[in-house]
Amino acid sequence: MIAGVPAVQIAVSQRGRVIYSEAFGMTDQESATAATPRSVLQIASVTKQFTAAAILRLAERGALTLDDRIEKFVPEFNPRGATITLRRLLSHTSGVRREWFPPGPPWLDLTAPVTREQTIKGLNNGQLLDFPPGTKWSYSNAGYMLLGLAIESITGRSFADFIHHEFALPLGLIDTGVCATSNLPLPEGYGLPTGMWMRMPPLHTSVVLSAGGVCSTASDLARWSHLLAIGHAMLPASYAAMTTPVGLENSTAASSGYALGVIVQKILGYPAVWHDGAINGFRSFLLYFPEQDVAIAVITNAFPSPAGGNPQLIAMAVANAALATP
Repeated sequence: MIAGVPAVQIAVSQRGRVIYSEAFGMTDQESATAATPRSVLQIASVTKQFTAAAILRLAERGALTLDDRIEKFVPEFNPRGATITLRRLLSHTSGVRREWFPPGPPWLDLTAPVTREQTIKGLNNGQLLDFPPGTKWSYSNAGYMLLGLAIESITGRSFADFIHHEFALPLGLIDTGVCATSNLPLPEGYGLPTGMWMRMPPLHTSVVLSAGGVCSTASDLARWSHLLAIGHAMLPASYAAMTTPVGLENSTAASSGYALGVIVQKILGYPAVWHDGAINGFRSFLLYFPEQDVAIAVITNAFPSPAGGNPQLIAMAVANAALATP
């Protein structure tokens, strides 16, 4: 095992060219299937970059503005009188609770498919807001599920179809898309919850869809970071908005550095754009240095996993080496 996990996939791109792409370990321990750079893995919350890009692309077309209220596009949703805008949902400053489903009991079977109606019913039941919109920052998968529903309402297409035809196909991201669609699998990973590696049942794609339902490879993700930044996925002005942290109502910035689907901070002394992800059986980390036009992507098929298997730690080690190279 590399870094104490069954498999790890690493890719580095420079100015859009993948200069390193490798995989180590096994995607299937039982059948001794070796991981390859083309092994499609779940990227969990790195999905949020694709959702944010979809919203920004629709804004470019005049289909929406970031300050539109969510119920304009998802009228079945009940905001309880709160002003919840797309911008607040994108930046996790909406106050919407973390998950669309209740924490239980009774526990929802997250491996079974759910409908749009079930998702909205889950949101409309129980406490919706953890705080008034715009007053704090708190991570919300539920907010990104609402954004996915808005994309489907506006376009009349499934979220999966939009990602496939607007981003994956035209950008040549041949191993990227919503899991279990467009001939992509719903991969199974591993976890270490009890001291022994065990298969982790994957969450059904519909449960996490626009919050964490995309599958990809490290090399596709490294290329995606570059294509986003140079205007191939959206206009430069949209990318500038995507990478500008959103302030709170009191004119202060959220300490998280969260912008629209990405986090913007200095890493190793350089401006950087990044996001991570974790879901049953998988962890991911995507890091981009705009000044150097260098992207580093790491995905493992393990969660819960040992600390040494954290993709962020692996990515930082790779970044140190990559940025030190003339």
